[in-house]
Amino acid sequence: MTQDMSNVRYGRLQGKVAVVTGAGRGIGQAIALKLAHEGARVVVNDLGEAPAEAVVQAIRDAVACSGNVCNDWVGQQLTATAMDTLQGLDILVNNAGYTWDNVIQKMSDAQ
Repeated sequence: MTQDMSNVRYGRLQGKVAVVTGAGRGIGQAIALKLAHEGARVVVNDLGEAPAEAVVQAIRDAVACSGNVCNDWVGQQLTATAMDTLQGLDILVNNAGYTWDNVIQKMSDAQ
């Protein structure tokens, strides 16, 4: 039988602030939870406000910042949220996914 580690915080990232994009579900959610488990304060980004808020509720020290990272201003908003609300930015996990059906060398900057 495995030991329940849900309440154990290791602290290797104590005092660090992380931004995780696409953190409302799936891999991004797991990353945000693991970073928090290690002691980081987390800015949770997702397209939708509800998924981001659900992850924030599972983390003690986190804040949601919804928005589509394909929009230029969202990166600035994520940085400002980390700096203004959590007083720093040490870690960025750019997990948000976006699919454009083309090979990368044929994509424009806008794509």
